[in-house]
Amino acid sequence: MLYFIAMKELERIIKDCRTLVFVDLEGTQYSHEMIEIGAFKVTLRDDLTIKKIHKPYKAYVKPKNKIGSFVTELTGISEKLIKEKGISFRQVQNDLKSYLKKDYHKCLFITYGEHDKTIMTSSAENNMDASMADARHFCKNHLDFCRFLYRFVKSESGNPYSQVNALKLFGIEPKGAHHDALDDARNLIALYDAFLTKKDIVKDEYKKVLYRNDKAPSPIKRLVESLSKGKSVTPEEFDKYIEESLK
Repeated sequence: MLYFIAMKELERIIKDCRTLVFVDLEGTQYSHEMIEIGAFKVTLRDDLTIKKIHKPYKAYVKPKNKIGSFVTELTGISEKLIKEKGISFRQVQNDLKSYLKKDYHKCLFITYGEHDKTIMTSSAENNMDASMADARHFCKNHLDFCRFLYRFVKSESGNPYSQVNALKLFGIEPKGAHHDALDDARNLIALYDAFLTKKDIVKDEYKKVLYRNDKAPSPIKRLVESLSKGKSVTPEEFDKYIEESLK
């Protein structure tokens, strides 16, 4: 039942869309302009499981402002690398349309976190030749999978998991280099797949979220906690929880 709730919410968000684009963007330190993009087009079955992972798209992108030493250290992307291999942000927008073809206007872009939307918007604002309409299209047709997952899976402190820690929670060893756009997009696909296929983990983690909820009434918290520990709760015992909370 608990997993059914999670799946119904995912179905509500995705609706009839059967093309997802798993995206990761790396951005500059201060202006938050795109310096790298990694994207995988994924076709879904009707039950939202993955039918096909298409060949990816990756590019380094020339920002108008400096990358920043912290970002270079984090990603390995230097001014020299961008100068040698980078393309314009407008070219990336065009490439993404070509990559997705007819699916561009009916796909859903999946990222892990909201910052990718900031990067997309900031890049459009800093490039006079860029299409703000395309940037808005990305932001409008976007799902932050971190925020979605947070409804059902949280750390003990009540915070969202980082992508790396979320993968480990589902028993998945992250592949490639962290903060490599293509590797992070690939790992996001694995996380999405795990959410759909590792039902017991989602169910058990959602139970923890429910009984850790400070806003839930005391009888409900005690009921969920008992059930989460595999204990049967009779109607009489539930009445007792309620009576004790009213004292």
